[in-house]
Amino acid sequence: MKEVLMKFQEISDKLTQFINRYNYLAVDRNANVLFLLTCIVLKYLADNRRIDFEVHQKDIKKNFTLDYIMGLWQGAPLQEAFWEQPMGDPQPIGDEIWVWVGDLIAAAPSLAGENPGLIGNLYEASLLINHKKNQGIFYTPKNIANYMASDVLGSYQPGDEQQDFRILDPACGSGSLLNAVYDQIVAQSSALSPVEKAVQHRQLLETSLLGVDRDPIACLVTRLILTLKGSQYVKPLGVLCGDILTEELVTAQSVDVVIGNPPYVGHKEIQAEYMKLLKNRYAEVYRDKGDLSYCFIYRGWELLKPKGQLIHITSRYFIEAFYGKPLRAFIRRAFAIQEIVDFNGLRVIEGVGVDPAIIRLAKKNRIDEGQTILVKRFFIKNHKPESYPQLIQSLEQNNQQSDLYESFELLQARLNDDSWRLYSPVTQGIIEKIEKKTPFTLDNVVQSFQGIITGNDKAFIFEQNDPALCVFDPVLLKPWIKNKDVKAYQVTEPQKKILYTNRIGAINHYPQVAAHLENHWAKLKNRRECKNGKLAWYKLQWGRDPDHFEGRKIIFPYKATKNRFAIDENKCYFSADVYGLILKPRLYHQVNEEFLVILLNSRLYNYYFKSYGKKLGDKLYEYYPNTLLRLGIPDIKDETIKFFKDSYDRIVELKKNGDTAEADKILAEIDRWFYDFFELSQKEIDVIETNR
Repeated sequence: MKEVLMKFQEISDKLTQFINRYNYLAVDRNANVLFLLTCIVLKYLADNRRIDFEVHQKDIKKNFTLDYIMGLWQGAPLQEAFWEQPMGDPQPIGDEIWVWVGDLIAAAPSLAGENPGLIGNLYEASLLINHKKNQGIFYTPKNIANYMASDVLGSYQPGDEQQDFRILDPACGSGSLLNAVYDQIVAQSSALSPVEKAVQHRQLLETSLLGVDRDPIACLVTRLILTLKGSQYVKPLGVLCGDILTEELVTAQSVDVVIGNPPYVGHKEIQAEYMKLLKNRYAEVYRDKGDLSYCFIYRGWELLKPKGQLIHITSRYFIEAFYGKPLRAFIRRAFAIQEIVDFNGLRVIEGVGVDPAIIRLAKKNRIDEGQTILVKRFFIKNHKPESYPQLIQSLEQNNQQSDLYESFELLQARLNDDSWRLYSPVTQGIIEKIEKKTPFTLDNVVQSFQGIITGNDKAFIFEQNDPALCVFDPVLLKPWIKNKDVKAYQVTEPQKKILYTNRIGAINHYPQVAAHLENHWAKLKNRRECKNGKLAWYKLQWGRDPDHFEGRKIIFPYKATKNRFAIDENKCYFSADVYGLILKPRLYHQVNEEFLVILLNSRLYNYYFKSYGKKLGDKLYEYYPNTLLRLGIPDIKDETIKFFKDSYDRIVELKKNGDTAEADKILAEIDRWFYDFFELSQKEIDVIETNR
């Protein structure tokens, strides 16, 4: 494959150089990719002796199109086009390029006996990574595609009775999933005679395998892969170019299996009109800041027959994300959840900044109370990309005991729409013990607030020793910190200041501030809130309530690898990557800031939060208040509160003096106090301490 890719790239580079020199072809990405695809298809057919290149090369040079080459394979001109999308007028092949084409056909390595799926790999290699990211396009690696396709076999049996069995990939890309499904179905049918195999091939391409994608070239690649799998030419009829979410390309309730890797596209990357259309069409699952992939799950449900199966690899964010609640509620009602493979932040699809999971669902009108979900969740370890194939292989082996992942079952009826807590039996026991002794939640005792968004940091943020600060009224200058400055129990001494302008009524009363900000006027006035008249040009974009920053508060970073809570005593202002907590009036509890910081920084509560918090990558977590504030809080007596207050003061003092060893001793004693309070067993403590 590497040799083919290198040769393919060489031809591509030469073609591009030729185009630039002679303007031989229109500089069009689709036209160039089509030319290169035609080259590789020609090589594949020649290497596998389905056409005689030597005999037909003069005619091929004059008619260098996919339809002509497919006609040679068929033995007669095609009666209908292989691909209906307009691809431009056929271009004659000049001598210089033809030499390169001939060189490719004759070059090693031979493609004889190779899986046509390599055409998809070649196509994917030709896409710019930025194009893929912008479109949410990330193609499915072969090993993951094979694992997902293996689930289809339980529903499909070879023979005439399966002629109405239909398998759909709603965002098929270059066909990796349909390629894997085809291969596994054919492998299962190895006992068929050659004639029966030919019948099966035609049935799969004309009836059973369906694919839809918005990218016409990707659809063409899928067709090519499926066609070349047969010894004789058959046109795939089920691969269509279009938008499965907005077009009626497939009849409702006509599909037995939906298998897909839908685009991962957040709300910021979707055009406003298209988003509005989707929110109307998929209102039950797609709201606010939901992901486009949510719509694909709902659409799959619409297209599936009763008892049909949906198999997706998708972003795992929906499991815990606040905006995934409507989707979670829908899945729980509409499907029997059969399996969830949680990669737990391991980004097993190369080059993709999204954390995937595989879900296997069965469409049901009524969900049995005893419906169990098989969960496979990978342990958090320092895996490297080269080890990812081993991870997928371990899934295929279906080990109940594995060093790579934990496998357990849980009742679907226990899922809560607020967040799916996929707990192993040990974790379930720990959480039940915590929540049995926590009569209220963090939301009951504190209110949260986010840090400031300036809209232009260069205009408002200064180094503490910047001489420019001398001209400003000191009342407007506030200490400024960011995410990295917040540690467990400590806040780094601020090294910056913010020019806090939101309490300025009239800017002409502060000529020095006005003179400084006028240097940034062009950018400041173009902020959205300034344009719509809601914000004066000299103010911070989101200045929040300054009284929140001026008082005593608990602060924590929005994203972190572990719980990092500290009390700010210095009236620090902070950026939006930091959140604050302020105690509500204490009507029915004795909780104070010191106790909360010790509790939240403890090993137990680090484990507790991570058991359901939203993951970002293999180690990072999102400390979004809507998630954090669901933590249960115990009711502590007066004498215990004093113990924690004294312990907090001692820890802060030791850390300030650099005596971490002594501080760690106190923290270990506190951890033991919480283990005893919640009556945890030694086995449960060991799980928490190893933080698996």
